[in-house]
Amino acid sequence: MAYDQKKCERLARAMASDSVVYMKDAILKSFEEDNFFEALAENMEENRKAFTARSGKEAAETNILERAIVDSLIYPLGSQGKYPIF
Repeated sequence: MAYDQKKCERLARAMASDSVVYMKDAILKSFEEDNFFEALAENMEENRKAFTARSGKEAAETNILERAIVDSLIYPLGSQGKYPIF
């Protein structure tokens, strides 16, 4: 069964945006400490599982969720300050 790419992209952006709302301080701290992926590993894994459950395995095997994380979370928050990882 083919997945609806636009619907999956909206879901991924919503999930990334939720992470910003609920974890903004932790995200900014991880930028300062240059350990984003380690500090947010649990949250990212929860997002991955939820995305797979709602979108299906075929969509989960794409980079839709990762792009949403970069476009909706890393780039906007990272561009707000001077962090060593940028």
